[in-house]
Amino acid sequence: MKMFTKAQLALIFLGIACLIGVVTSIAVNSLITDQIIFEAQERVKEDLNTARYVYNSKLRDIDRTIYWTSVRHVLKKGLKEKNISPIRDELAGVMAQEGLDFLTLVDRGGMVVFRFHNPSSIGDSLLQDIFVKTALGKKEVSGTQVLSGDELSKEGAALAQKAIIQSIPVPKEKPARKIEETSGMVLKSAHPIIDFNGEILGALLGGVLLNQNYEIVDRIKNIVFKDAKYKGKEIGTATIFLGDLRISTNVMDKEGNRAIGTRAMKEVQEQVLGKGTPWIHRAFVVDDWYITAYEPIRDIQDKIVGMLYVGMLESKYALMKEKLILFFFFFSMSGMLIALTISFILSYMMLKTKT
Repeated sequence: MKMFTKAQLALIFLGIACLIGVVTSIAVNSLITDQIIFEAQERVKEDLNTARYVYNSKLRDIDRTIYWTSVRHVLKKGLKEKNISPIRDELAGVMAQEGLDFLTLVDRGGMVVFRFHNPSSIGDSLLQDIFVKTALGKKEVSGTQVLSGDELSKEGAALAQKAIIQSIPVPKEKPARKIEETSGMVLKSAHPIIDFNGEILGALLGGVLLNQNYEIVDRIKNIVFKDAKYKGKEIGTATIFLGDLRISTNVMDKEGNRAIGTRAMKEVQEQVLGKGTPWIHRAFVVDDWYITAYEPIRDIQDKIVGMLYVGMLESKYALMKEKLILFFFFFSMSGMLIALTISFILSYMMLKTKT
């Protein structure tokens, strides 16, 4: 009877200790998981702010270049005298120094006077372009715009060719009928050219094509993530999307190439492009899970035309979580072992006192 009672008490103490250990482990696991995910999401929110700043900084640089070029006397004189020879030399210098992909001069009627990369394509009207229309109304304007393949071709065959991206299927994407993208997303600025009497002479517009241009995304990665890697893979990545299509990215595919032509996860596309709200959550990116932040990119007419993304490998945080849980489990089990030892000692002393 004595041995049965001793075993019974020991089992009771053991059961209580195990129950406490299990409940505590579950609670701590949930707490650690929630806290790590929360911290990671807060970080990608901050990273997205940085990405937006870099994107807008590039746009401001372009706008500054177009402005200072538009106020040069040689452009005003050339437009007045209808002599494009000095204009050609002036714009060639701007293109070389500032790295613009296109630069176009129009007269007060919106007719093209000169295209740097396609000098033979002149005389067509750009009045339907909101940038030109705004500039000829004596207002400067800058922003994001999507140009069709035909519109890009007028600026130069090489530019139109660079914009072409083949769609590459990846898991969890929303199926798309379009297998080849010929449109291009551009950062663009336009400024009026005004003489000393306040008369509008024309407008100057220019910008850069973002399709297969990695300057912005790589600058974001270098500022935010440096060169941090996890198991040989970049921890942090950035992407610019045209719609849901990756047109500029440092996300790599399994072959080590930039994942140009792949698409965003279906749920991301539906929320960011469909509803116009940011996505701050985990997402499947090409071939792995990331803790991500996406937000819409809008053109100057407030239409959603793409997305800006930053993300960090989820596996790094999963490993961190596992280490913390194992660390707690070790101390939890040690505590349970100590509690079990004490319970045996107490039960033995209690039974010995009764006898």
